[in-house]
Amino acid sequence: MTAYVLRRLAVAVVLVWILSVVTFAIYLKVPADPAGFLVDIQHATPAAIAKAHHQLGTDRPAVVQYGHYVWRALHGDLGISWATIGFAPNGTPSGAPVGHMVWSALLVTGSLALGGFVLLLLVAVPLGAFAATRPRSLVDRLSLGVSVAAISTHPLVVGLLLQLFVGNRWHLLPASGYCTVSRPSAAEIDAVRRFAPTNTPVPCGGVGHWAWHLVLPWITFALFFVALYMRIIRARMLEVLEEPWVRTARAKGASEFRVIRAHALRNAIAPVVTMTAMDAGMAIGIAMYIETVFGLPGLGRTTILALAGQQGYDLPVILAVTLVAATAIIILNLVADLLLLAVDPTVARRTGRGVLRSVGRAA
Repeated sequence: MTAYVLRRLAVAVVLVWILSVVTFAIYLKVPADPAGFLVDIQHATPAAIAKAHHQLGTDRPAVVQYGHYVWRALHGDLGISWATIGFAPNGTPSGAPVGHMVWSALLVTGSLALGGFVLLLLVAVPLGAFAATRPRSLVDRLSLGVSVAAISTHPLVVGLLLQLFVGNRWHLLPASGYCTVSRPSAAEIDAVRRFAPTNTPVPCGGVGHWAWHLVLPWITFALFFVALYMRIIRARMLEVLEEPWVRTARAKGASEFRVIRAHALRNAIAPVVTMTAMDAGMAIGIAMYIETVFGLPGLGRTTILALAGQQGYDLPVILAVTLVAATAIIILNLVADLLLLAVDPTVARRTGRGVLRSVGRAA
């Protein structure tokens, strides 16, 4: 088991390194002149443009730039945002740190995706198990129809409909906005009231406000995936319920609820763990769409702002978002592999077999 865990860790590290190389290579090929953040490209002299490249460090060879970036990234420094760049009196570039910016956005996206997955499992697992105990019944067919309709609709459409009716028309839940888990200080609230433009929302915070503002995004997220997970649970449960040891448990007098909960469902949940890891990339992408609808300051809005600058693409931010999001996906796959190992310890003994190779594809 230890060898299996170490092997998965080594694969994760190699994948992160390969990802960094590929991402940086694409980053260097983006058709945008970073000197535009310091000078007017159309009117600046070649000498001024060259000086701007030197100040940004983009005039160095690609290998040197990559090595410098990796060294800083290993120390937690992802550079500064070109959109906020300035210079200290000694000529040193300064600006908003990309690491702090992306980390704050990742917490928002992560809270959206994690909460959405929890809600998804709370809905899909019971419905799938219940449908498996009553195949081809009205409940089974109705749940299938509703779930297929949900997965066939783009999250943007689902989010806009929920926002229109539940948020704006019925006022049951907040239609947009985000509250931090920590409560804002009295000074921050007073500063917004005194100096911010009219109609600027007052900062909010606390676990209750945070969760209340994320209910609609969580529902939108869960609706997109619930059909797939429910049908997988149903199909796997139908297989498990036909196993001899399930019939033995019933013959020994175990209640149906105990058979479902302690025997069938425990053995049917393993594919869900693997699927959760494989859907991590799609989950982050879906979360970015949902952030756009509900105005959440996550990775999606951070990327859009980095792409919409008048001076050009804020490449340090784009590079950091790509690396951080992809690294998070790799880590989630690793965690899912370890969870699958905890659910089914025989995975570690299947090295070289088809089951292990299929689990390995998650990374």
